[in-house]
Amino acid sequence: MIDIGEDGTAAFISANTPAWHRLGTVVPGPMTVADALKLASLDNWAVRLDPVTVPLTGTECPECSAALGDKHTDTCEIGDHEGEDDSRLVEEDDCVELVGVDDYQAVSRVSPFTGKREVLSVAGRDYTPIPNEVMGETLSAILDQSGAIVDTAGALRGGRDVFITARLPKGILVGGVDRVELNLAGFNYFQPGRASEFLITPVRVVCANTQAAALGNHVSRWSFRHSPAAPAKMAAAREALKITFDYADAFAEEAEKMIKADLAIKDFEAVCREIWPAPDDDARSDVKERDDALTSELMALFKGETNANIGGKRTKGSHWSGFQTVIEYVDHRAPVPGEDAAAARAQRALLGKGNQVKHQAFKLFQVA
Repeated sequence: MIDIGEDGTAAFISANTPAWHRLGTVVPGPMTVADALKLASLDNWAVRLDPVTVPLTGTECPECSAALGDKHTDTCEIGDHEGEDDSRLVEEDDCVELVGVDDYQAVSRVSPFTGKREVLSVAGRDYTPIPNEVMGETLSAILDQSGAIVDTAGALRGGRDVFITARLPKGILVGGVDRVELNLAGFNYFQPGRASEFLITPVRVVCANTQAAALGNHVSRWSFRHSPAAPAKMAAAREALKITFDYADAFAEEAEKMIKADLAIKDFEAVCREIWPAPDDDARSDVKERDDALTSELMALFKGETNANIGGKRTKGSHWSGFQTVIEYVDHRAPVPGEDAAAARAQRALLGKGNQVKHQAFKLFQVA
């Protein structure tokens, strides 16, 4: 979920217009990366690594060494029991001692909402946090090369996931009818097992879908693990992602092939079945009902208004309209759990399973 303080302040900002997921605060743009970090409460976190300790219960007082059941010494402060017990007997709670865990360290920040230090995650000894400002500096260097405009920035999951997105100036018009823009996104993760990354993602303007399309030989993603070498790898990202427009041209070429290739309804259904396999014959009735609802929704989208100009209303659609149908379903129609559906949907599209489905769909609808 979007990081939100007790006063309702959200760690999210969007320039000029609401973001495609309709979350956060809209401010007059354009923004610099520094502006975005400040306005989205992503700066001055002072992220650092702190020792990890755990309370262990022993058999003697850690201050005076009196055994459990014996009496504390007269000068032992633990034996005072905060004035509530004058027996000075050593109780089990008196024998608790904080012991350091050598192989782990806590990743902490100063909360932008409370001003107090809080723990984001626990990591191993080889983990090196990358401050948001450092990620921002790298993103700024990339933007200077491309002329992109900062669009959104925010924090998810209590500050553990941070993102900044920017619109690249070179858009694509697929088949002369379907406009697609390219966004550059930087993600910073303050948790072990997640590699921070920069990626290029296409956005279809007509229905504001966020798309993820992997093209084999073109750099659209650059990731690096949180290690002492991470800052140097971020510098390498600047060099790698300078070929942004090579990626854009490659994506446009693939999209043009897809929009020119007819796709019969039965072939569209077959591809969807690869993504969402049919339930077994002996599956529960509610599972079959959900599958029927999914199939009906996908068919309605494939033939609907959103795809009208890209083949969706013809007897035969196009591979592009088939791909866009899956994208629209994942980003806007697929059920999401919880009360805050908009936030859950945005997080899934950016970081979760929805992103994986879109990669799979692009490969399945690609034309050789």
